Amino acid sequence: MTALILVCHAPLGQALHAVACHAFGRYIADVTVVDISANSSLDEATAAIENAWIAEGRSGNVVLMADLLGATPSNAVSAWLSLHRDIQARGITGVSVPMMLRALTYRELDPDTLVSRLQECMAPSCTRIEPAG
Repeated sequence: MTALILVCHAPLGQALHAVACHAFGRYIADVTVVDISANSSLDEATAAIENAWIAEGRSGNVVLMADLLGATPSNAVSAWLSLHRDIQARGITGVSVPMMLRALTYRELDPDTLVSRLQECMAPSCTRIEPAG
């Protein structure tokens, strides 16, 4: 099972999670939300992802979904990915309600396959995030 971490500008992550809970008619504990405040530095945002990943159980298979390419959340995902090249972790930008629902539906897939599946049906603005460096 692939762990899902949602990394967005606050309060978008919590809002997307709430919509997914509404769509499925239940609370969804399968998504870890990391809302990044407007004044967070890259180091703070990266640390927040690390703390969420640790709290989630340090999954060796994880997909991180961020909102905007080039913004602090996606840059923090890239920085975090560069620290964890030893696990099956992947990132993608352009998170939306359809992307999140699809990720939840197919989270039994490995991270590479899941990200590819998400890219197939999403807008061109959805971009895979690569590790920094």
